[in-house]
Amino acid sequence: MKNVIIAILLLTTLALGALVLKEKQGKSKAEETAGALSNQLSETEARLQQQEKQTAKLQNNLLESRTETVVKSSEVTHLKEALTNETEAASSAASSNASPMAQMFKSKDMRDLIRTQQKMVLGPLIEKNYGTLFSSLGLKPDQSAALKELMVKKSMVDAEMGVSLMAGDVDADKRKDVLKQAKDEKEGLDDQIKQFLGEENYAQFKDYEKSIPERMSISSFRDQQASGPGALTLDQENQLIAAMHDERQNFKFTTDFYDKSKFDINDPASMFTDEKINQFETEMAQLEQHYLARAQSILTAEQLGPFEKFLNSQNELQKTQFKVAGQLFSGKKGSN
Repeated sequence: MKNVIIAILLLTTLALGALVLKEKQGKSKAEETAGALSNQLSETEARLQQQEKQTAKLQNNLLESRTETVVKSSEVTHLKEALTNETEAASSAASSNASPMAQMFKSKDMRDLIRTQQKMVLGPLIEKNYGTLFSSLGLKPDQSAALKELMVKKSMVDAEMGVSLMAGDVDADKRKDVLKQAKDEKEGLDDQIKQFLGEENYAQFKDYEKSIPERMSISSFRDQQASGPGALTLDQENQLIAAMHDERQNFKFTTDFYDKSKFDINDPASMFTDEKINQFETEMAQLEQHYLARAQSILTAEQLGPFEKFLNSQNELQKTQFKVAGQLFSGKKGSN
């Protein structure tokens, strides 16, 4: 009897042990399942948060796009209104001997619009052509932004001067005053840039600035070539800039419109006579041949043709610019 009871207790204990073990195993599986579900839940929540962020970003982009469209639409409307008003004013002025173009640039609305457009263009243009310098000077983003702002202000001085001269309401003495004021303002801004950068960095800035004509020119050519088979490599771009700058620096100009230090502020019209403009055009054609000779060792055969055409178009544009400058500084009225 005693042995039977022991056997029953043993069997009961084993059964209970098996049951406990089974429950533990079940609990372990349940815990594993719960853990897996928890991980899946966390991953799902993370994906949902990422999707929410992406959705918010898209909504912000859409809002910015709509806002920009409204702003651009407003600018276009403003431009149309300004042009309509100035066209009407020009028509009424045509009966007199007043220049329609001059009448247009006398308008405050037109001047304000030009200032706004100039600022919009100058910022990205400076960033594009001076970005390499900003990096080499080790400027932080806020420092680059501050320097760019000073450079935009300096460029705007020339823009303001041009608008004043194009208004046609200044005589010879007033033209001198406008030029002197612009010169003084730019020198003041140069001093601010010098103080901002320090002696060593300012010297590097001024040296870099001398190559800006070539940098802007090659930047335009690079954009023209885009990403096709004739696209410029970064190495080609840098070599062309260096070669063209070297050729221009060593070229013996009779009249050098690049060297503003030689301009007579008391008699600017004497710099832009027809004779000097024609002489400069002839010498630029000669310099263009120097550029092409140097480019043969830099560009591929399929790049040389487009580069020559590009140089020709640049020279034609310069001719127009210098003729307009001659009219502005002399007070002559161009043909309409």
